[in-house]
Amino acid sequence: MDIAFIIIISVYVIYCLVMIPFQYNYISSMKDLKKTSNLTHNELYENMSFEKEQMHFNLQGNIMNMPSSLIAMLIYKLRHRRNQ
Repeated sequence: MDIAFIIIISVYVIYCLVMIPFQYNYISSMKDLKKTSNLTHNELYENMSFEKEQMHFNLQGNIMNMPSSLIAMLIYKLRHRRNQ
């Protein structure tokens, strides 16, 4: 049972590490879209198509992606702290 638990945790850690660049790119593109469109946060999401809403939910709302999303947001804030 111990080896199965170690394998599952290892796969999850690798999954989180692989997802960080995807999360970072998605966060930066959403921030750029918000800046260029001059819409509020709610208006931006209300104007999204169904497909983009589902993609956003799967990338940002999935509990499995929470660690990689938090790390990507931290990296984004550290890289762009002078611009804010």
